[in-house]
Amino acid sequence: MPVLLEPSPTARSRPHLVRRPEIDGLRALAVALVVGYHVTTGQVSGGVDVFLALSGFFLVHSLLGQVERSGRVHPLTSITRTLSRLAPPAALVLAGTTAAGAFVLPETRWRELAGHLLTSATATENQHLVAESVDYAASNAIASPMQQFWSLSIQVQVLLAAPVVVAAGALLLRGPRRRFARPAAVLAVAAVTAASFAWSVVATRADQQVAYFSTLPRLWELGAGALVALVLGGVRPGRRAGVLLGWGAVVALVACGAVLDGAHAFPGWQAAWPVACALVLLVVADSGGRHGVHRLLGLRPLRWLGARSYALYLWHWPVLVLYLVHTGQEAPSVEGAVAVILLSLALAEATHRLVEQPASQRLRTLRPSRALGLVAAGMAPLLVLGAVTTVWIDREAARVAAAADDPDYPGAVALSAPVVATGGIPGVEPLPSLSVIRDDHPFMPGAECTVADDPPDAAPTQTEMCFLGSDDRERRVVIVGDSHAAHWLSPLADLAEDHQWQLVSLIRAGCSLSTQSEFFEEGTPGYEGCVAWQSRLTERIVSLQPDLVVTVGTRTAYGTDEERLPPGFLEAWQQLSDAGLPVIAMRDSPRHLQDVPDCVAQWGDAADRCGTPRSWVYTDGLLEAAEAVLPTGVSLVDTSSWFCTDDLCPPLVGNVWVYRDDGHVTGTYMRTVRSLMEEEFLMRVGW
Repeated sequence: MPVLLEPSPTARSRPHLVRRPEIDGLRALAVALVVGYHVTTGQVSGGVDVFLALSGFFLVHSLLGQVERSGRVHPLTSITRTLSRLAPPAALVLAGTTAAGAFVLPETRWRELAGHLLTSATATENQHLVAESVDYAASNAIASPMQQFWSLSIQVQVLLAAPVVVAAGALLLRGPRRRFARPAAVLAVAAVTAASFAWSVVATRADQQVAYFSTLPRLWELGAGALVALVLGGVRPGRRAGVLLGWGAVVALVACGAVLDGAHAFPGWQAAWPVACALVLLVVADSGGRHGVHRLLGLRPLRWLGARSYALYLWHWPVLVLYLVHTGQEAPSVEGAVAVILLSLALAEATHRLVEQPASQRLRTLRPSRALGLVAAGMAPLLVLGAVTTVWIDREAARVAAAADDPDYPGAVALSAPVVATGGIPGVEPLPSLSVIRDDHPFMPGAECTVADDPPDAAPTQTEMCFLGSDDRERRVVIVGDSHAAHWLSPLADLAEDHQWQLVSLIRAGCSLSTQSEFFEEGTPGYEGCVAWQSRLTERIVSLQPDLVVTVGTRTAYGTDEERLPPGFLEAWQQLSDAGLPVIAMRDSPRHLQDVPDCVAQWGDAADRCGTPRSWVYTDGLLEAAEAVLPTGVSLVDTSSWFCTDDLCPPLVGNVWVYRDDGHVTGTYMRTVRSLMEEEFLMRVGW
């Protein structure tokens, strides 16, 4: 995203307020790449990495200028100048996105909208995305319309902390020690940059999705820009070298997004490509003479776009996401892409002229304390709106929990009635409410969980184990596998409490009880960690000495696939069988071709639109054929009648919504499954 500080560098050692037009052109090129790649391919272009490097470059010139002029830094003044330019456009974009999102987004995404509003307004959006384990390569249609604030959050965190750190350093280097200020700054920035780069490589390899949005793995990009300002501020290449380096850097930067898989490889060492391009262009400046790249970057249209790059970066993402949600598309058409870009440019121009420039100029004339008060007052309504919405949604969630035993919500029991009626009850609103349905996860209430780091190896990983009930209970049941195995946490927790079993969960998203990775392809993020987790799984289960292991038994159809029993499942069950452990494998729950809650929000509970034919989900005869190859002690339970009629897997059963997305079952519905599964489950285990 665009840099937050105005440039003030020259080739002289002492900063002076001279604007370099080629830097505006570089900003324009970077934001054009970001917008172009997002709108056309959904890929990562490297443009954000350019802006991070530029932020570090200008931060040094701003802070070092204060130190060299007065021997100290005024943190409040520096922070005020940053927020004076940043906050007003951001507040406008957040307000506009919230208003538009309330109309365009289905009710199922209101909690998400409120959460991202709060974190975007408080410069913690990157941490929020880390907590959500967001995949940047996922469809833009399902992304938050405020997701672009992740990079702004990183910059704000650094730009607000840096003046305080530099001010403290300036105090230590007063008087005779002042001559050591620049060497000390170079050493400190170099050390932080090197450490951050090393950590970026390690963190990206361990968990790329987390590293992508985290501050520490990105800090080196700002540090690289800062080092150029500190060390190479007065260095310029010769004319011929300037021409070659300048044009080469532009070509390499444009090619970056097409050559590198930034969504899966950044911010590790590959992010050095766009950062290096930006740094080369900063050093080259106008040294190429009349053939230099600065002649291109200094063109009036690019300078115009560069001046509006901040507003354009903020606006293009919500315009794109809301357009895709409104049209129901995964990617825009050519006409749609043009419309998104033109509307984003119009909003950026209006924001730049009517908000960014006048607000920044006005706020900078005020005392820092008063300016910060106005900034806080501008953000306060957004924070209140986000907080009030979150409280309302939490109350809805509490209402769902309180209705668990309400006869108006029979859920799965309705499928066993003499006359099957899968819909709702007239005059009674179904549960869970669509505003909280995304968060209605199955869980084990009262369980105690621990997270253990596995021994370091080529692919270190973590294992979470949750225990419901004490070790002295008569039976121990272990439920293990991915998020579809986690569906059974709620009914099994109820059974465990009634029958005094200890229930232990070993759940990892995307990782089945299997000898093979079922979802992660080799070389993709998450693959190595999943394989490492699976490789130790049998040993970990055996060490618990359970009386029974429960897991998922098949993989239901998805898209053009058919329901199947993966070979890796059978191999893992054989290992448990060899260890003398009985296994109950639950037939997988249905998967759908569309997001069921979003469909319901648009069309109601119309079964023909939001349900899925049973024949698309389940393969007739699969369980009978599987009986011949099941290892000793493994029992495969047919659960299909707990979710589907003979013809349809509906979205609403017994006045309870069944699915919280395209394939995961709500916790509320799974609690109603317990009464259907208890008799057969106890018969299978023989207890």
